[in-house]
Amino acid sequence: MTTIFVRTIIIYVTLILAIRIMGKRQVGQLEVSELVTTFLLSELASFPITDDSIPLLFSVIPILTLVALEVIGAYAVTKSNRLKRIFIGRPTMIICKGKLDQKELERNRISVEELFSQLRMKSIVSLDEVEYAILEQNGQLSVITRSQVQPLSPVDVNIDVPEKGIAHALIIDGEINDQNLEVAGKTKEWLKKKIKSYGCRIEDVFIFTVDDHGDEKLIRRDTK
Repeated sequence: MTTIFVRTIIIYVTLILAIRIMGKRQVGQLEVSELVTTFLLSELASFPITDDSIPLLFSVIPILTLVALEVIGAYAVTKSNRLKRIFIGRPTMIICKGKLDQKELERNRISVEELFSQLRMKSIVSLDEVEYAILEQNGQLSVITRSQVQPLSPVDVNIDVPEKGIAHALIIDGEINDQNLEVAGKTKEWLKKKIKSYGCRIEDVFIFTVDDHGDEKLIRRDTK
């Protein structure tokens, strides 16, 4: 039992490191080669865990080999358009300038029902709203709507709106986030004074954020 436990931990750590090296992607964003590598990694990792007669190296070496091939292949693809077409493919225009390309729809084996489903998930109810629909290499559908149906922006009505950037969570569940504090350009002394001005302690704060424009938001912890 102890042997299985230790082998499981070793394989787990190896897989975590391998996936970190491959990069951060969601499942729906994986390229074909990355998806294949992920499936192979899961298979290779299970062998020495379920069968303790298999040496760990029989799993670790293939895992590291696959990761090395994936990293090298990803670099090679960026340097060669031919390799890029083979391993990644090209984006496909399903709708171009408002016109549906039925041949591309058929070639990519996308039914009309599936196309409408993808459009509805993007809050588009009619093909008349779409200027371009592009099937990306990872299988995701990118949609650009016609100008007439796009909401007005401040630029359209000549309104100058200050940039707020992003909200940096400086305190999360009573703990100071040093990394976000540095990104926001604030100090702990400033933060402590700011929290004190709200009449509470850092331990009493559930979330405290400040954006690049200086707007703040404080949410206190719920008291039971």
